[in-house]
Amino acid sequence: KIQFTKKKEKATTNSILIKTKKQILEYLNQKRTSFSFEIDPEGTRFQKQVWKKISLIGYGKTLSYSDIAKKINNSPRAVGNACGANPCLLVIPCHRVISKSGNTGGFSSFGGIVQKERLLSLEIN
Repeated sequence: KIQFTKKKEKATTNSILIKTKKQILEYLNQKRTSFSFEIDPEGTRFQKQVWKKISLIGYGKTLSYSDIAKKINNSPRAVGNACGANPCLLVIPCHRVISKSGNTGGFSSFGGIVQKERLLSLEIN
């Protein structure tokens, strides 16, 4: 048994987690297109710059790695690396970033490309 405190009590509610869970479930059930909670993920200044641009991609829309790279004067590969470091996959929607040719591109989260395609399909349908 792993325990971090001496108390055996559990918190019955955590308003931030409850709100977050509710919004994620609404998104997955196609009842929400954006999130209203704030996040402050850890990352480099460059990663945060990329994540900010990605956060502006609307529900059901996509941009290419090249499109984002041009906006921030960097390379598509660097944008892809920042996507791979994204700790908040639904809130910072890296699944909306695709290759210049229109192919899905990479996706390093659990489920890989199949998961990325599912999320894109969820938003398009």
